[in-house]
Amino acid sequence: MNRLTKYFFIFHTIMILTAGVGMWIVLKLFFPEMMVKGYFVIPLFFYFMGVIFILRFRRTPLENPAHLVNLYMIMRVIKIFTSFAIIFLYWLIHQPSIRNFATLFIIFYLISLIWETYIYLRMEKYIKNMKEENKHPNDHERIDL
Repeated sequence: MNRLTKYFFIFHTIMILTAGVGMWIVLKLFFPEMMVKGYFVIPLFFYFMGVIFILRFRRTPLENPAHLVNLYMIMRVIKIFTSFAIIFLYWLIHQPSIRNFATLFIIFYLISLIWETYIYLRMEKYIKNMKEENKHPNDHERIDL
C-alpha cells in the first residue's frame, strides 16, 4: 500500500504542476485578459485537496468496500463545498475578475475530477488484486450441477 500511495502522490504532484504551469502559460500567451490575481491559489487548493484525498484512502480498511465508496462520495461533497467557499471568498475580496477566476477554477475542478477518479479506480483494482492474492485455493465458489 505504501508503494501505491507514493505512486499516487507522485502522479498527483506531476498532474497539478503540469496543469498549473500549462494553464498559466496558455493564459499568459493566448488569453492574457483572463489572468487573475491569485492564480496560484487554484492549483494549490486542488493539490491540498488531492493530498487529503490520497491520505484518507490510505487509512481506509480494505476489507470494507462500502466504506471506500462512502469515503469517495464524502470527499466529493467536501470538495464541492470548499470550492464554493473559495470562490465566494475570492468574490468578496476581488469582485471585478470573479468570472475569470470561477472559469479557471471550474476547469481545474474538472481536471482534478478526472485524475481523482483514476486514482479511485486504481485503488479499487489494488483492493481486488489484494483479495485475489489472499484468497485460499479452497475458497473458490463451487457450482453444483
